[in-house]
Amino acid sequence: MKNLLTSYTPVICTMLLFGLSFVWSEQLLTFRHFPPQSLILFRLFFSALLLLAFLLATKRFQPPKRRDLKWFLLLALFEPFLYFLGETNGLRITQSPSLGSIIITTIPLFTMLSCFIFYGERSTAVNIAGMLITLPGVALVMFNNDFTLQAPLSGALLFFMAAASAAGYAVVIRKLADYSPFTVVTYQGFIGALYFLWPALGYERQSLAAVRWGFDTLYPLAMLTVFVSALAFVLFVYSVKKIGVTRSNMFTAFVPVTATITVAITGREVIAWHQAAGMAVVIAGVILSQWRTEGAARPSS
Repeated sequence: MKNLLTSYTPVICTMLLFGLSFVWSEQLLTFRHFPPQSLILFRLFFSALLLLAFLLATKRFQPPKRRDLKWFLLLALFEPFLYFLGETNGLRITQSPSLGSIIITTIPLFTMLSCFIFYGERSTAVNIAGMLITLPGVALVMFNNDFTLQAPLSGALLFFMAAASAAGYAVVIRKLADYSPFTVVTYQGFIGALYFLWPALGYERQSLAAVRWGFDTLYPLAMLTVFVSALAFVLFVYSVKKIGVTRSNMFTAFVPVTATITVAITGREVIAWHQAAGMAVVIAGVILSQWRTEGAARPSS
């Protein structure tokens, strides 16, 4: 029982924090008009500083090996750079945390396909059926009662780009198994901040100067920096080492549940019956897509 708790509690906490991140991001992007690339730059840089201070204070700092530099650069390209470009701009366009979170739930499906291509991991018929089941579920969430899109298609496509980028991250993270989760997330944060430096300062200087700083801005920014960009990613990398990347990503199904409950409680979104049904279908499909029988191959870490 203790092993189960130490293995699965971190990944559950990770996905709960990812779900809350949609709500905190919406507060900044929609209500405080915080420029999206600058938001990510702030999150990454200050979370990486926080983690670096922790590593130095505890004498756990690991300098990167030269042969691994390319993997750190590629890791940060997938996530945070491409992932946050898709997630943050998709949220800005759609202004719908529930839609974004349910599309992000397809991450395990992209991961399953990527692991098959790069590592030869095969899926069972049940897994493939689960993948196919998610498609009508996502459609139910994306469309209104009259079959019109509830949000611009461009926003939904950006969310799918984020999901695909997370799969790329899952493939690359295996190359860095010799480093601690704190070290991986620290380097990924600093490199990701460098990636975002040009789009943020090059295109958003005026928008950033117009941001009204106060508690309503600093609070969600601090929550995203400390609990999502730092803590949640450390917990996720730890989970990958404990239970494998495919099983860790299975828990993405918790993300829309957290986001939807939060926006419903705060009254910022009204969830229609067919959208709730679509969420249930997607979550069921994700669980089936990751189902492992005794004879099935286990995912490697």
